[in-house]
Amino acid sequence: MRLQELDRSDFEIVKGEPDIRGWDVKNTSGQKIGEVEELILDASEKKVRYMVVDLDDNQLKLNHRKVLVPIGLAELDERDDDVLIPNVAPQQFNELPDYDRNQLTPDVERRIFSTLDRRTESTTVREAAEKTAAASRKMKKQNDEMDPDFYRHEYYNVDNLYKNRLHEIRTPKKNESEFERGLRLWERRSEGGIIADESRRDTNAPQGEAGYRDIDEQSRMEMIKNRRENYRQRRYTDEERRQGRKENVSDRDSDLPNG
Repeated sequence: MRLQELDRSDFEIVKGEPDIRGWDVKNTSGQKIGEVEELILDASEKKVRYMVVDLDDNQLKLNHRKVLVPIGLAELDERDDDVLIPNVAPQQFNELPDYDRNQLTPDVERRIFSTLDRRTESTTVREAAEKTAAASRKMKKQNDEMDPDFYRHEYYNVDNLYKNRLHEIRTPKKNESEFERGLRLWERRSEGGIIADESRRDTNAPQGEAGYRDIDEQSRMEMIKNRRENYRQRRYTDEERRQGRKENVSDRDSDLPNG
């Protein structure tokens, strides 16, 4: 299969890259939309295309289910391990098709694109129809292949995910310009933050393609549970640390002489 769940693929997250699976998904007001359950990658191109967002635990009265969100619509929070989706309205989440890993077809991708592309009320019905038709023409139904131009849309630009964390690039080179720093970041992200894991590779898969990892649903749900629990523990520890810093500052202020 071209589109695969990362857990079921022969790929893994690049060492040092954030694994956002298990992280909370929020809007810019801090309201919880759901959780990142999984990443969907394009095995042939070695690029992440979508997040699977579990809407069950949300604060926006969204229908409880799982949906796909193009990776380029997401941004990492500048400080916390949260994923922000600033440009999708609650109604659009409710209109997205239900996620089904066995139905990762071009038709489903067309529906996702057309639903999310209705960004403003000023967009006319004709304009929306033209955009949808143009997107449809860029998709090749035969053999479940996709025209690469389709993924050149900003919705699939994985660099958008990291734009709030450019300051986290490690080991900057001496006298490195901002342009060179940005180029190095682009090179690291250009394959969607994933690499082939040879220990999980299917040796019978066609050359240049990943196999489909054999993992039972119980094991996968245990992996999801562990990721969410690690996220909760990390967030709790971070919040405690920040609260401790605030209390220390407050104590130092109280020791200052009045007047």
